[in-house]
Amino acid sequence: MSEAVGNASLLVAILTAEVADKALSIAEREGIRGATILPASGISQQPIKVFFGLTFQTAMTLLFWIAETDTANRTAEVLKQELNLDSPQQGLALTLTIDQLHGLNLKRPTPN
Repeated sequence: MSEAVGNASLLVAILTAEVADKALSIAEREGIRGATILPASGISQQPIKVFFGLTFQTAMTLLFWIAETDTANRTAEVLKQELNLDSPQQGLALTLTIDQLHGLNLKRPTPN
């Protein structure tokens, strides 16, 4: 199946592992089912935590959802509000417009 150009978006969230489950619940509540989840690590401008000479990096999770653009944008806004993404070191959420989408039909089947 192909979606119309501009009707689908990729919602990406890069979050601490502690809030990944909450993000999945938020997305489901907003109408997005299914996600791709990847463990991640990164390098930021903030120093890595050092404790007794050992360095620690916060575990991160990458979450990817494909949804209709309005749903993806609304969900990104809810993620920002409920996960406090405007605060430093909380993570981020972004949406990207998908030009072509094959193999996934975002339209819900109509009941007979």
